[in-house]
Amino acid sequence: MAQTQTSNVPTNAQTQVSFADVSLDTLKTNFRDTYKVSKGSASQVVLGFSAMTDRLTNPSNEYQQTLYPKLRTLCQTVYNRYNDTFMTTFDSDVQRQVYGANLNGNRNNGSLYRSIPSGVNRNLTYNFAQFGQLMKVLESRLKFVAQRNPNTVQRYRDNQEEFASYERLQSSVNTFLEFLSTVNTEWTTFVADARTRFAVSTDQPRQQHQPRQQHQHHQYHQQRFTNQNGGGRRYTRRSDEQSEQTTQHRSQQSQHYQQRPRDQRPRQPRQQSSDGEGWQTVRNTPRHTSRQQ
Repeated sequence: MAQTQTSNVPTNAQTQVSFADVSLDTLKTNFRDTYKVSKGSASQVVLGFSAMTDRLTNPSNEYQQTLYPKLRTLCQTVYNRYNDTFMTTFDSDVQRQVYGANLNGNRNNGSLYRSIPSGVNRNLTYNFAQFGQLMKVLESRLKFVAQRNPNTVQRYRDNQEEFASYERLQSSVNTFLEFLSTVNTEWTTFVADARTRFAVSTDQPRQQHQPRQQHQHHQYHQQRFTNQNGGGRRYTRRSDEQSEQTTQHRSQQSQHYQQRPRDQRPRQPRQQSSDGEGWQTVRNTPRHTSRQQ
């Protein structure tokens, strides 16, 4: 009976891995859209495209109504092309094993032993992944296969049939990467046209990160509060008008202290501290005023 995977976190248990079945349909039975993209093999990322197709069903505005059909088509196209290229026909059991180990992971369950983000957030899960993010990870996984030198792998050097199967896989991967490039271009062009059509601006989020001008930034003040869990601090935002008033008030205070006559305050009385071992000065005026010389 096949072992069911409940997460794409690697285990330390030593199990016998079978590559008799490397199909996407079998991998899909263990797939969860809460898995992390960074720990997915190439085949698991492709399953992410299939999951995305299932989610793109309820557009909420005209812009999404334009994008979703195209996006569903591209996701399904990537899935079908990948399945037909790598997972359908094999000349031998050795070729099936080489393809399965490199595309499904060496445990043939779609999961990698460690996280390889490949340009996306390490904790990104499939249910929150965007099309471009999945494309980036899939391309990274396949480029690793295409650029790897089989002469550096001991088992490929020792087994000529496996060596030949890997070289054939590399050839198919290079062709598939060219296909992904055309898909990327098609999607980028489509999105750009849709943004122009619906006047969707991509500059809006960046404006929030522009440096603030002097005397125009928001200020914060602290308010202590106590709740059921104990004390804490709360920060609330002041308006520009309040900030300007605060600035003017501080300026007036500064001018007031600068214009005060000096050398007219009596010396502060000195009294013994409570423990009787030292002396302290009791101040009746603000601490920031200058002391009498």
